[in-house]
Amino acid sequence: MATARGASGRRWVRRRRMSAGLAIVCLATACSSTVAGRATVGSPLATSSSAIPSATDVPSTTSSAAPTTAAAREPDGAVGTIGDDGIGDPYYPLSGNGGYQVDAYDVDARYDPVSNDFSATTTITGTVLSTEGLSRFNLDLSGAMDVSAVTVNGAPAADVEHDEDELVITPADLAAAGSALTVTVTYAGNPTVVDGGTGGLGDGGWYHLDGGGALAVGEPFSASAWYPVNEHPSDPATFAVTMTVPEGWQVISNGRQQTDGLPAAPAGSTVFRWAIDKPIASYLTTVYVDKFTVLTDQLADGTPIVSALGPTAVGDRAAAESTREVIAALEEWFGPYPYDSAGGIFPGQDLGFALETASRPVYFAGTSIGIVAHEQAHQWYGDLVSIDRWADICLNECFASYAEWLWDARTNGVDLDARWKVAMADTVREARFWRSPLVDMGAGEEFTRVYDRGPLAVHALRAEMGDEAFFALLKGWPATHGGQVVDWTEFENYTSSIAGRDMKPFLDAWFRSTTVPDEPYRTPGSLGG
Repeated sequence: MATARGASGRRWVRRRRMSAGLAIVCLATACSSTVAGRATVGSPLATSSSAIPSATDVPSTTSSAAPTTAAAREPDGAVGTIGDDGIGDPYYPLSGNGGYQVDAYDVDARYDPVSNDFSATTTITGTVLSTEGLSRFNLDLSGAMDVSAVTVNGAPAADVEHDEDELVITPADLAAAGSALTVTVTYAGNPTVVDGGTGGLGDGGWYHLDGGGALAVGEPFSASAWYPVNEHPSDPATFAVTMTVPEGWQVISNGRQQTDGLPAAPAGSTVFRWAIDKPIASYLTTVYVDKFTVLTDQLADGTPIVSALGPTAVGDRAAAESTREVIAALEEWFGPYPYDSAGGIFPGQDLGFALETASRPVYFAGTSIGIVAHEQAHQWYGDLVSIDRWADICLNECFASYAEWLWDARTNGVDLDARWKVAMADTVREARFWRSPLVDMGAGEEFTRVYDRGPLAVHALRAEMGDEAFFALLKGWPATHGGQVVDWTEFENYTSSIAGRDMKPFLDAWFRSTTVPDEPYRTPGSLGG
C-alpha cells in the first residue's frame, strides 16, 4: 500500500436473525487443495504485524458474545466445536474467524452502478480445522448486506445470525474435523465502506465513485463489504468473480478474464468473469465497474498486461503504460513475476491510497511511476507471500518502499548511500521517529514508520550483508516462501542463512528497537564512511 492522504471512518450497528427454511440458491463448486505454509489442524498460530503512515487508533469492534480470550483459544481456532469469532490477531480481535480455512471464493453477483443495488451468491470451499468438528462458525460480512439463504455442505443452515459484521452460522449437522467444507451464502444490499479499513487511514470496502462507477478496495478490510469471507491475510485462497452489469458498463478484477462457460446475460446486461488461480489474502481481491478504457501490453515472457483507465484518469495513462518497464526491473531484483496476468486499475479518483490488489493494483488519481514500482513490488512482497499477523506488515511495506529507492537509483541515478545518510542526519536525534518499531509496532501504528524508517532499515541491512548476499535475499525470500504464510521470525532465520551468520542482533537493532540503533549497527559497511 502507498498513501496519498488520510480519511475518517464509521461503523454500522446491526443485528438480525434468520431462520432456516428459506429458498436456497446453490452454485457449482470445485475442490481446491490447501496451501503450503498455512495453518493445519492443531498447528499453533504465530504472532506478527504490518502498517502505513498514521497514528490513528484502530476503532474497537463489538459482538453479541464476548470475544474468546487469547488464553482460552485452542490452536485450531475453536473452543470445542464453536469456531472463534476472530482468527487470533490481537491488532484486530474480530478480524477473520477460527475453526476452518478457506481454499476458494467464487462470487456470482449482479450490480447496477446507478442504483448501487447489489445481489450475489458466494460459494466458499475449504476445510474444517477444529479437531472436534464445527457445530457453529463465523464469516465476516458487512451489516449492509441482507442474507436470505445459507447452505453448509448442501443442506440449509439450522440457524444464521447476522450480528453487526459477523455472520454466525449453525449448520444442520456437525462439520467433521478435517472434512471438506462448502458454504453458499445468498444476499443483497447496497454495499458501502467498512469501518477501520485502509490501515486506520479511513474507510476501505465498496466505493461508489464520483463518476458513477464502483470499486472494491481497502486494507486491512474490504472484502467483507461485498462478499462473506474469512477476512485475515493468514488465510489466503483462490478467488473468482462473475458479475452481471447493465450494457455499456465493464468489469475488471484479479487474474485473467474468463470467456468460456459464462451464464447467459439477461436482456440489457453483460456478464464478466475474472479469476486468479493462486491463493491471495482477501484484502488483495478487488472489482472495478465503470466505463473505462482497456490498455493492453505484455511482459517479455508473454504474460498479458491488462489495465483499466477510468473516464477521468487521462492523466494516469503514462503511469499505466509504465507497468511493463517497472515489472521488468523488479524481476531483476525479485525474480520472475509471480502471476499469469498483470496490469493496474486507474479509476481517476483520489482515494487517498494505492493498494497492491493481486495482479492488478489500484492507484489513486495522479499516481507516480514510483508508486507503480511500490505496488508492483508487493506482488512478490505481500501478495505471493502472506503474513501471519498484521504485526509483520514490515515484510510487505518495508520492502515495497525500498523498491521505490531501487527504482530511483535505476532510472534517476540516485546515490542511495547518499540518500540514506541525508535521511539519517535529519532523523537521528528525533526520538519520535524511532519510537515505533517496524515489527510488532502496536495496533494503530502498523501503517506509519514502515514507509520512511522502513527503507532506511532495509538499506542498512543491504550495507551490512553486502550486495551479493542482499540481492540473493531479495530473490530467495519469495522464491522459497511463495504461497506460504510467514512471520518475522522466519525472515530472521532466512536472512541469517543467506548471510551465513546470526543476523538477529542487527535486525533487532533496526527493526524491533524503539530508539536509534547503537553502533556498530547504526552505520554498517559503506554507510560508515
